[in-house]
Amino acid sequence: MLDYNGYIDTIKLRAKVRLTKGGGALFSRTTKLNNNEPDSWGPTYKLENTTYRHGYTKVPELVMSQDYNGSIKCYTHKNFTAEYGYHIYTQVPGWLYYLDTNKGINKTSKQTKAVSGTAIYLDINIPSITGLLADRNCEEYYTTHFQGESLSQFIWNYINHRHNLEAYGIRAYDVDAPLVANDMNLMQVDIATNIRGRLVKDIMELVSVSGYYARKSMRIWNNTTADEGGAYTTYQSPNGIEFRRGQKSSEIYKFYDKELQVAQGYYDAIYTADDFTKNRAKKILTATSEADRTMLRYEVSLRRVASRKSAIERKYNTSGEARNIYFTDILDNTIYSRVPGRILKDGLFNIFGSEIEKDITLLLGETEMTDTEILQIKKTKGLTYMGIKYLLDKGMTNDQLWSYLHKTAGLNYEVVRRLRNELRENNILNNMSDSHTRTLDTLRGVYKDLK
Repeated sequence: MLDYNGYIDTIKLRAKVRLTKGGGALFSRTTKLNNNEPDSWGPTYKLENTTYRHGYTKVPELVMSQDYNGSIKCYTHKNFTAEYGYHIYTQVPGWLYYLDTNKGINKTSKQTKAVSGTAIYLDINIPSITGLLADRNCEEYYTTHFQGESLSQFIWNYINHRHNLEAYGIRAYDVDAPLVANDMNLMQVDIATNIRGRLVKDIMELVSVSGYYARKSMRIWNNTTADEGGAYTTYQSPNGIEFRRGQKSSEIYKFYDKELQVAQGYYDAIYTADDFTKNRAKKILTATSEADRTMLRYEVSLRRVASRKSAIERKYNTSGEARNIYFTDILDNTIYSRVPGRILKDGLFNIFGSEIEKDITLLLGETEMTDTEILQIKKTKGLTYMGIKYLLDKGMTNDQLWSYLHKTAGLNYEVVRRLRNELRENNILNNMSDSHTRTLDTLRGVYKDLK
């Protein structure tokens, strides 16, 4: 199998295309979304690795649905995406579908020309490059079809092997020619790395103490679960945070917990009866026994946003030369091989400032302040700090603490504000909290390892 250890994960592509053959070649391969009778489906693909999730052993090649405005959407079913690792979507005008499917209409040459001259958009989304390449179906394709091509071309061939765009009549719009990988514009590129032993709540606490981003730029996600009555309960502990500048930001920095996704991978492996997934289960068991079960994912999402300069071009064009960045560039071009690591490093620096560049402290023999040291160094003031430490050790977050002191405990707002500034400016909270120090040390290690 192709070796891939890069930081690029999610890729979203879009191209302006034309629909030839009157649209019939595409529509004849689709199955209506509300058709739940597998025996009446059109062309299908088999499902093997994800059957336990839904009970189906096959999935339509493409499904079709119609919007209220009459436009027709043709796309891959979510079961297909879970099994094969990619998603295709296109939308065509309702009149074009009506013209092709209404048998009482004899299309004129002018109407056929109008169909092929109508611009539509094709989206191809790859949720995870690593996941796609590790998928069993992709591995089988590799053993029978790989001919030494580049990574981007291999992925493009794999997609066209399942969904032959030329056979559907989908061709490049500007030049009536078969669609190639670089006809697709990059709409989103997600760059990510995994961090073991830390959780989102640790990062949120650290940002509250040592962060350089304004809190209004941070969005928090919380865990939710359905109770017995069907209502949803939101937990206090967050499982995702993101930083963005403005609502239409073209670059987003995220931290989210991967523990549940690791558990799902274990579930997938155990409850699918074949040698391939049993071997995967053994690897997961080995990994979870040797390392912490918690995993934090740090991700930077670069997007092409309307009315904004594309973050993809801005981050990749480091030489100042204005040029478009293509699918083949980010996966194959060695000139850009170090860009993803640099983007991840810049993100950590933007959030934590120069603190992230300092040496790792705990591993060099330094430890957090003990209770006795706090009293010896801070004297009477240390009693106040000990009270703060007591509340933090009970599990109260940094944000909850100050609200509690003012609203619940009844302390004067100005007193609370001065105390908070004093703790921040003198770095006292970091010295008192082993968790903060270890989290920052972990991020410093990641920062130094990024290339």
